[in-house]
Amino acid sequence: MKSTGVIRRIDELGRIVIPKEIRRHLGIRDGENLEIFTEDDQIILKKYSRMLEYQDFSNKLCEIIPTIMDYALIITDRDKVVSFSDNIQFDLKNVSLNSKMLMYIQNRENYESNSYEKLELKDYEIEGYFYIQPIISSIDCLGLIILMKDHSFSKEEKQFAKFVALMIANKIDIS
Repeated sequence: MKSTGVIRRIDELGRIVIPKEIRRHLGIRDGENLEIFTEDDQIILKKYSRMLEYQDFSNKLCEIIPTIMDYALIITDRDKVVSFSDNIQFDLKNVSLNSKMLMYIQNRENYESNSYEKLELKDYEIEGYFYIQPIISSIDCLGLIILMKDHSFSKEEKQFAKFVALMIANKIDIS
């Protein structure tokens, strides 16, 4: 574990402030949840992703959907790829999202490419047509559904992306 040399006092309510530089370095945004662990005499804070609790479900969607539909599927949480279909040539597990993707999450907006383009995910470039739909639960935007194929998307396919995003959000909200 790397020491930062920063020392903070716990206030009378048991709170501690995580320095801005550390939050920025780790991509921890205001209002984000942290998971708290203890190990021996250490307190460990870890970014919490509700999407990871449902990774088996998203893995199954990424396995089934490409067998029925003519596109690849990528499912992300707020920071990285959680699941992806086998018809993608790269291992994208835990690959970080770029700032453009983070903007779609923050603004809760979808995106459709109008031409064949490159989607950049950390060290990878994936080419095709893309449709990106945020996964919005009752309390927050949890991540993205990214559909990819060799030609533009029909209205029905865009509706299907919305359906998959709603299905994941509802499963998380109900649980």
